[in-house]
Amino acid sequence: MKLISFLCVFLIAVSCFAQKTTSFLLKGNVKNFDDTFFELATTGYFNNTVNAVLVDKKGNFSKHIYIDGIQDFYLYLNNDAITAFAVPGDTIEVNWDQKNFKNSFKINSPSPERTQDLSIMMAIYNERRQPFLDLNRKLYEEKKLADSSKYRLINDAYNAELNIIFSAPHTKYSITKIFYDAYFKHVGLLRGLRGNLLNVYKLKTDDRYSSPEYTKFDHTYLSEEIFIQSAPYRDFLFDQVRFYQPFKYYTALNGSGYAAFNPTKKDYQSGQAFLNIIPIRDWFSAKAIMLGFEHYDFKDVKAVYEDYLVQGSIPAYLDTVKTFYSNASKLAPGQPAPVFTLKDIKGKSISLNDFKGKVVYIDFWGVYCGPCISDIKESGTKVHEKYKDKDVVFLNICVDQKGSTWTNKVKELKLDGVNLVAEGWTTNQVCKDYNINAIPHYVLIDKEGKIINNNAPGLYQLAGDGANDLDKALKVEKSK
Repeated sequence: MKLISFLCVFLIAVSCFAQKTTSFLLKGNVKNFDDTFFELATTGYFNNTVNAVLVDKKGNFSKHIYIDGIQDFYLYLNNDAITAFAVPGDTIEVNWDQKNFKNSFKINSPSPERTQDLSIMMAIYNERRQPFLDLNRKLYEEKKLADSSKYRLINDAYNAELNIIFSAPHTKYSITKIFYDAYFKHVGLLRGLRGNLLNVYKLKTDDRYSSPEYTKFDHTYLSEEIFIQSAPYRDFLFDQVRFYQPFKYYTALNGSGYAAFNPTKKDYQSGQAFLNIIPIRDWFSAKAIMLGFEHYDFKDVKAVYEDYLVQGSIPAYLDTVKTFYSNASKLAPGQPAPVFTLKDIKGKSISLNDFKGKVVYIDFWGVYCGPCISDIKESGTKVHEKYKDKDVVFLNICVDQKGSTWTNKVKELKLDGVNLVAEGWTTNQVCKDYNINAIPHYVLIDKEGKIINNNAPGLYQLAGDGANDLDKALKVEKSK
């Protein structure tokens, strides 16, 4: 009962913290650094935010980072993402030597308890980061692996992480936030596998962690307190509700008996039905609508948005969606496409205006984006062959890499079209203008430079036999 009482008091305090928007201080020193900044990303209730941390000539840095309550952060150092979390008001000090990163990296806080939290997070990073990545790869690549074997691998990985957490001295965050993150990170693996193994299996905790708070923990528990603390829990909630399907097959007496395709409406209505905690329901609705504007038909999503303006009750979420809608409206069909100028593979500046008079199909992709590469390999050649004599230009804009990593991948893929690079991804103006928060993303622009579809069909759809938006655009342009 002590633990339960403690958690209640602690989580009430967390809820109070979440009402404020504040920051934490990141400072430290790096030796032998050959750049002027490094990047740090923080989680949020809707998207991650990337911050550039400037480093002076002596290797010193100091920056206040905005966070909305307790949030994870990712230090992009040494070609990796080091994960920890920050509490509003924290001071976190980081020091390392770039020439001896592994043996020199240190992260701590003036607070002994927060230093202990960071120590646990670093132990998880050092001992479980690569095994977790390897597990993801194994689950994805070994198609014939039995479900029972997949479950055992995930459950073993979960308990290996718990061993790190509970072998260390307990803190108020290690037995709450850090535990929740571990649980939902691995539950997310089960849910994401083909067939959703959560329908069959449940994570089991080793007997040595005998407290019922851990052994009986259940992913079906809807908790605002965990929602506030844990980004993996928020990710799990969002996908669990969106992809829930009570029926696998549908048969109507005639074709007109089926509802029109509108994923955002389905997601929105599912959230209204299943999420009976109002702040979580409003968050889910807002996030589903924002996702819809990024991926689906503008008119369909707008109808859902207008309903949310009436039904929503959390001002911060309503304001967020209103701002997002304002930006999305700029990319609605018929709006002028934002003009940009980027470097091509030879270093030449290429502008969108150079292609006035042609239909333009833009593919925002990434060197390390699996779905992007799969779409290019399976359908790229077919698409370019299909439209080689048509009045359309294909722009391939790489967002996640630059230099030889990008150019070598272009050559390896034999990527036809005009190849451009948008360095910095979310910080690059073209990605901001087109709201490119996830890839692959496709945009279709008419000959007059106006948006046809900011969520255009992918290459695999263009390669098919059926009529698509590009075919329609070319037909319309031809008839003018």
